[in-house]
Amino acid sequence: MKTSKTKIAVGLFITTGLILLGCKKDADIEASYLPLDVEKTCTVSKTDFDSWFASGKATENGLVSPANSVTFPHQNNCDFYKWSHQMFLWITSPSSGGYGNSGTVMESPVFYNVSPPFDVSKQNPHGIRKLVPHTPGELLRVTPHISQNGPNKLPVIMDKQGRMFEVETSQDNEVTFLKNAKNELVAIKSLVNNEKRGIDFLDAKGKVIEGPKAVIKSKINPNRVVHSFKLGKKQIFLDASGNQIETEQGQAGSNGALMAENKSLVYYITMVNDVYAYYLSGVNEGKLNNSQFPTTQKELNSILAYAKAKGLPNPPDADALAMELKTSWVETTNLPNAKSYVTIKAIIPTYNKSNPNKWVVNGERTATLALVGMHVVGSVAGHPEMIWATFEHQKNTPNEAYSYKDTKGQIKEVPADKGTGWLFNANASDQGAQQNFQNMTVSGDTILITNPEVYSPGARRIMAWGSASNTVPNPEDKTPADANSQVISINNDIRSLLVGNDIRKNYLLIGATWTFGGNAPNGASYPYAPQVNNQTPIDSIPTPTPLGDAIGTAQLSNSTMETYVQSPSSASTSANSISCFSCHNNNNGLAPSDLSHVFGETKTILPIVNTKGKK
Repeated sequence: MKTSKTKIAVGLFITTGLILLGCKKDADIEASYLPLDVEKTCTVSKTDFDSWFASGKATENGLVSPANSVTFPHQNNCDFYKWSHQMFLWITSPSSGGYGNSGTVMESPVFYNVSPPFDVSKQNPHGIRKLVPHTPGELLRVTPHISQNGPNKLPVIMDKQGRMFEVETSQDNEVTFLKNAKNELVAIKSLVNNEKRGIDFLDAKGKVIEGPKAVIKSKINPNRVVHSFKLGKKQIFLDASGNQIETEQGQAGSNGALMAENKSLVYYITMVNDVYAYYLSGVNEGKLNNSQFPTTQKELNSILAYAKAKGLPNPPDADALAMELKTSWVETTNLPNAKSYVTIKAIIPTYNKSNPNKWVVNGERTATLALVGMHVVGSVAGHPEMIWATFEHQKNTPNEAYSYKDTKGQIKEVPADKGTGWLFNANASDQGAQQNFQNMTVSGDTILITNPEVYSPGARRIMAWGSASNTVPNPEDKTPADANSQVISINNDIRSLLVGNDIRKNYLLIGATWTFGGNAPNGASYPYAPQVNNQTPIDSIPTPTPLGDAIGTAQLSNSTMETYVQSPSSASTSANSISCFSCHNNNNGLAPSDLSHVFGETKTILPIVNTKGKK
């Protein structure tokens, strides 16, 4: 998109009711389009905002206190969005006071790193993680891949209809079986292309297996699980009914790695706070009840008593309750407007790139990393299923079209973003071959590259503010424009209340998701019906069949973490309406291991510490 000299001179561009923000030369705030005439349906008063700061008054890059999750009001959607913003501001605050001098609060001993599962794709399919305490003076370690798995803790893909499937794979040298047309088990020898029929599966004698159907081992929603087979560099996905599931060309789903336009890999860190860590340890040791994450003062007291008995430090912000973070980062080298990012120093892997199609880890080095995305997840009063919120830097990816309501109550349509300057999209005006193209996949410590000449992911945020364009988002918001307006409104308020060149002005709340009244999630987004008896989703089931109970901005994705597993903008059934609870919903229950993959995969029991702090 060409920009005239006049527009550059004034730094102001108005289109469809939008104003280009942040063009002042005295600020490092990167320009971003947000409607300023949005209906003010979710706001924060200056008095309330000042109270979020540890000093009692908003200051530039000042320390924010966490929201009190024990007394969380949960009266309307806006309460959830306020909680999300306050927690993000706290986590990204410069550490001081009781946090020591660790850079940001998330780098302080309040949080623990969660190690990635060891070689999830092969040697350890279920993953064994451990908690790594943050030690003052020690840098955090990152990974170039984040675990984005479904209810069976398997990688996920999206087909061309926007439906999500989990993927089973066979380990190297493992004999794989299919069922044939007679429902007999047959071992596969190979796959071949057939000009008339597409792909043929051959048995041990080289004969075509008629009516091949995948043998699915997973127990949760097996109709949404496929088995992956390889034919050369191509992946073939087959379900238990014999259907070949088609994805966009080159898409690797949640097994992919991501590279930004500055040619930095995207690195990830998963963390939990001290309350979560103590609770997890107590459950693993059989000392605490594992029925649900803490939401009351009584449950919190039990966790604190356990910690005290082990000599563990008293959490400085216990009222934050249990929190889990997933963060995404890029190197600051060649990063435009690097001063507009929250940064940390961390240890990243290095690669032998002598084979441009296969990068193999060969060491580590220290790098300065810039924060590009964050999932903020936490338990609060009345909601043991947790609030699932996500934030992104404003220059990550272009938005697809969306609508909002202005101050006169009129719905306005915002066209899809175009032009250049996005960190994960070379040219938003080009919606051709690179859109949804996943060029890099992860296998253990190795990154496989399909085309070394193509690194741009061509990423877009399909649902700008987490709501589909064609359905009622939640019981409080009757149109997508209403839901979008609430999120935009609070983003505008927070930006206006942050003082001066506060670095956090550059980050946007994309949305947050929770369930009706803290119910156990049923895996479906409002207003669609959940799957019934693990069969094909039915969206016209009469009452009293419950509706999907994921509400708020229920079809939420982060373009740096769910880049290639986003719902289509016009999601129309429970099959292609993907929420956080589509994956974080192992047994339609509220047990922590049902909701959090980290909880079930982490076996850490924290060590007993004496009163002098020595093991």
